[in-house]
Amino acid sequence: MHTITQTPSTPVRFAVALALIGALGPSAVDMYLASMPAIAAEFRTSYAAVQLTLTVFLLAMGAGQLLFGPLIDMLGRRRPLLAGLLVFILSSVWAARADSLDALVVARFVQGLGSALTLVVIMSMVRDVAEGARAAQLFALLMTIEGLAPVVAPALGGVVGAHYGWRMVMLVLAALGAVVLLNASLVLKETLPADQRMAFRPRACLRTYAGIASDRQFLRPALALAAVFFFLFAYIGGAAYVYQHHYGLSVEAFGTLFGATGIAILLGAITAGRLVARKGLGRLALVGAGCMLLGSLLVLIGAVTASGLVGIVAGMALAMFGLGVAEATLMSMAMASQTRALGSTAALLGAFQLIISSFATPLSGIMAPLGASHWALLLALSAALVAVLVRASVRCAPGERPHLAGH
Repeated sequence: MHTITQTPSTPVRFAVALALIGALGPSAVDMYLASMPAIAAEFRTSYAAVQLTLTVFLLAMGAGQLLFGPLIDMLGRRRPLLAGLLVFILSSVWAARADSLDALVVARFVQGLGSALTLVVIMSMVRDVAEGARAAQLFALLMTIEGLAPVVAPALGGVVGAHYGWRMVMLVLAALGAVVLLNASLVLKETLPADQRMAFRPRACLRTYAGIASDRQFLRPALALAAVFFFLFAYIGGAAYVYQHHYGLSVEAFGTLFGATGIAILLGAITAGRLVARKGLGRLALVGAGCMLLGSLLVLIGAVTASGLVGIVAGMALAMFGLGVAEATLMSMAMASQTRALGSTAALLGAFQLIISSFATPLSGIMAPLGASHWALLLALSAALVAVLVRASVRCAPGERPHLAGH
């Protein structure tokens, strides 16, 4: 394991370069949401059918991590990273030129694979160059910068989509990918020396994954985290239709409002980071789940009463704040359950949360056209599941698990 010995500015440049790469995946999700109704209209299909472009992206991004994790341990970091960024760029251009919904779905699948490869690489590069407190500092800086993507991307996508259409949104993603690729090629060097690389042994990888997944101290918080992401993508999958069709928001206004929601998630994550040493992981996870449940109930009340959009937005702000708290704490609980094979643990955790949560988007695509109350009910049920799983995760934690963050 290496340590960072360069000048103090080097870790910042390193983390910024990685965060820019990590922001591409969330941007590819959030930037085109406001344009989904327009895509459905152009291809003369249903909103639920267009949801497949989001579902396959998430599936590819989740399952791809399981494959690419062992591969980058064999091939190194830098070349796979640049290859993943190039795949992201080319698939974005392909998506912009898609002449049918089927072609767009395939392009988004490939785009998700490119995102999966880059995501696994950046997580591994941090572990390559730092450990302990230094690694925690780099991860914190990386996540803070990445946290801006859900705020900026929807607003930018709303403006671009409103004035130039959804195809230009995909070209903007390609342009962003090109900028990130150039920066990565200049700033990031190989972090895994050839003598530390591992042979690719599929059976050994499967045994490692099976061993981690069978550990309930990992499995319960991992499932709770997957439920948190299910809630998030249920919101993402239906928000564009509900806000635009049921409440008459423009594409641009939706992008701005949706981006503002990202601020609540960021505030929740920051709050968790500041309080976890004093309050403990378990207690904060319960607080986050409680905020999600209460917020989703406010959304449901807003959808069926005269408070309407105001009630929905207020409820979602509370729920997203709780989501930020729960995500940060549950991720720490799951990762703290293992002392070996941390790379495989991270890949399995990412696959869990993205593969399971991908099923929320088609459900949301079905519920949202039925009415705001149907979509809100899906959110409330999802938040209730989060609360149950978080409670189970905290109860199964051995010893003083909630205070592990203070170590």
